[in-house]
Amino acid sequence: MRKRAILALLAAGLVLVLGLGAAALVLFGSDDPVQRAEPRATPTPTPTSSAPPKPKPPQRSLLSGRLGRKDGPLLAVKIDNTGAAHPQAGLAKADVVYIEQVEGGVTRLVALYSSELPKTVAPVRSARITDIELLRQYGTVGLAYSGAQKKLVRKLKRSKYLRLASFDESRRGYTRSPARPMPYDVIGYPRTLLQRVGKVDRPTRVGYSFGAAPAGGRAAHHVTVQYPGARVDAVWSAARKRWMLAMDGRADRAAEGGQLGPTTFVVQYVTVTRSAYHDFRGSNTPFSSTVGSGKALIFRDGRVYQAAWSRWKPSQPTAYSIGGKRAVFAPGQVWVALVAKNRPARVS
Repeated sequence: MRKRAILALLAAGLVLVLGLGAAALVLFGSDDPVQRAEPRATPTPTPTSSAPPKPKPPQRSLLSGRLGRKDGPLLAVKIDNTGAAHPQAGLAKADVVYIEQVEGGVTRLVALYSSELPKTVAPVRSARITDIELLRQYGTVGLAYSGAQKKLVRKLKRSKYLRLASFDESRRGYTRSPARPMPYDVIGYPRTLLQRVGKVDRPTRVGYSFGAAPAGGRAAHHVTVQYPGARVDAVWSAARKRWMLAMDGRADRAAEGGQLGPTTFVVQYVTVTRSAYHDFRGSNTPFSSTVGSGKALIFRDGRVYQAAWSRWKPSQPTAYSIGGKRAVFAPGQVWVALVAKNRPARVS
């Protein structure tokens, strides 16, 4: 009996302890997450403070500043600029066009193509001694031309930086037009000519940039550049935002239609001397030196800026400056008239 009483007392005590433990769980909770009455809240992610990525600046040609244009391999084409050569084809799509003096004081053009190629260029004419030094600043360049003095051809072929596509050596990339008189009838096809010259450089640096007009300058409407046997006029058109060109008093019409005119027109004063070369008539070929330094006039947005140019060795690009700062050109085609220092331009 006594043993049964003890067992009953122990059982009653166990029941009491279990009841108290259950009550404690109800009152104070449990460390077991399964036993918790409320689930843990999901933490709210903290918003990041990083700014969205900046959009890439629009692609722009290094040579002409044209938007949406990717610079490609460089092709230079010699184009006649006398009266019988007009209208010329393909010039509107050139990035840069140089006007240089040749025999008899008339002019010839060097058109540089990189960001865009026209279907045809015409009329393709002969190379000159000025071209070798002038084009060296652009690296290895393709040069398309028709004819040159034999002694000069040897010098052209010795140049490490010119890849030649001569009409006289191969008709690949050329044809003759029955609609044009000889020798102004040679038509070039730039895409084929580029294939023909092989690997040439793309432009990587130039001595100017593109953007808004710099401070200073003065209003200008008309500039006349006088060569010994030719005249070039550029008249500002606010409606077209270009300097409309005239050659020898006649509007410079493109074969494709419209009047030619760059957004930036540069008059670069250079030293012009006699060379060791001549044309088939015996007239001496002038040489325009583009290495050194000198004065320049830069025309853009209806204004003219007094400027300077420098190029201390042939492999350097020509650097143009306004007031000691790098010149800023208007986006679009650039024409550069290489003019003798003793022939100042008339500006009105």
